[in-house]
This record gives sequence, structure tokens and C-alpha cells, in this order.
Amino acid sequence: MRALTIGAVLTLAACATGPQGARSFDDPAVQKLYNLPTPQYYATLKIANQVAQNCVRYDYDRVLDLQVNERRNEVGRGSLSALGLRNQIDAETDVSQRSFNAKHSVDLSTGGDLCPAADAEYAENSAMAAVLVPVN
Repeated sequence: MRALTIGAVLTLAACATGPQGARSFDDPAVQKLYNLPTPQYYATLKIANQVAQNCVRYDYDRVLDLQVNERRNEVGRGSLSALGLRNQIDAETDVSQRSFNAKHSVDLSTGGDLCPAADAEYAENSAMAAVLVPVN
């Protein structure tokens, strides 16, 4: 029983650290993400999630997403502050998606292969790259 408990704790600890290659909070891309205005922050996360879903070479770092959101909540810019900004977030998401599409010559709505766009964001070390983790 003790071995099972230790095994479960170790498994949970491994999950809590995030995907292999996850970034620290001090990483420049993470700082870019952290410092985005609230509407841009949520638009960036939504697009990053879409990219990760449509690219087998990248995972979405949900653990880092939660960590950044917790820190943003501490200063009044996280999920708690987003409730009153729904319309602004929706408008920014629409603008950001169109900008992303134009920048990378893709269409997020079609669900095609977004790996070249993910590679470009990762190489640029953009705010979006903070939550895109290369799959080994």
C-alpha cells in the first residue's frame, strides 16, 4: 500500500511539472505572455491552443497557462478580471486570429496543419511560444 501511495505521489508530481521542455517564469516568452493586456492575453492563449491542436509537433502547456494566470490574478489581470472584459476579449480574439492568419498564410478555422506557423512563433520566441512545447 505504501509503494502505491508513493507511486501515485510521484506520478502527480511529474504531471504538475508540465510537459518536457516547459519554460520557467523568467523565460522572455513567458514574460511577454504575462505582460500582455488582458484581452490580448486571452486571445493569444486561444490561438496557441488552436495551433497545438492542429500540429503534432507541439503540445499546449496547460500547467504554465495556469501558473501565469495565477500570477496575473495576484495583480488583478487574470481570469478573475476577464469576466467583465468578455466583449473586448472576443473582439481582440477575432482581430488576433485574422492577424495570425495573414502573418502565417493559414486559416485557423479550417484546422489544417499549423506546424509551420507554430515553428515560426517558436523561433520568434513570441508570447504564444511560451505555451507551445515541442514534442520530442
